[in-house]
Amino acid sequence: MSPVRRIAAGLALATVATFAIATPASAHDQLISSTPAADERLTTPPESITMTFSGELLVLDESSTGAVVLVVDSSGKDWVAGDVTVAGRTVTAALAPGMPSAGYQVRWQVVSEDGHPIAGVVPFTVGDAEPMATAATNGGADASSTSTEQSDQTVSEIGGTLRVLLIGAGGAAIAVLVLVLVRFLRRPRTTAAPPEAGGSAADDL
Repeated sequence: MSPVRRIAAGLALATVATFAIATPASAHDQLISSTPAADERLTTPPESITMTFSGELLVLDESSTGAVVLVVDSSGKDWVAGDVTVAGRTVTAALAPGMPSAGYQVRWQVVSEDGHPIAGVVPFTVGDAEPMATAATNGGADASSTSTEQSDQTVSEIGGTLRVLLIGAGGAAIAVLVLVLVRFLRRPRTTAAPPEAGGSAADDL
């Protein structure tokens, strides 16, 4: 490959790398299933809550998994008993016995694979009771939504700043390569010296 083609190939690779860096980060993990399922009506109280997410959840340290799970009734009582466990993509929380027939909500928050906290609500009902009234849960749901939106904004700002810096670095690299190419093309080319006048090599013999 000629030097000009090598430099052109380097410019192309630098451009592709710059645009690859500028692409947005992948979406946060999501809850893909739960037991009980959302809006499920159970004949008997569950012994535990299990939730499965789309990616591996982060565990902060041995003393704190970073996951929070509450199972509340209309009075605000939390029926979770013991610690919440995180294993890969699965979160499990044991429940206290004696849950009466009533409407409940699983209010959860975990740390996504990308380090971003995500939260949500899973409603379910035990027995013939009415589902938990929406008015009684607006505060918790709104608070989770507001917290998630604020975290999204912070992550977007950090990601945007990082992308700007990386794009700038990529642009500087491209500018250097262009400068090298221009100097290479402007470099005077040496040619073979013409033979001296006055005869050929045969005349000198």
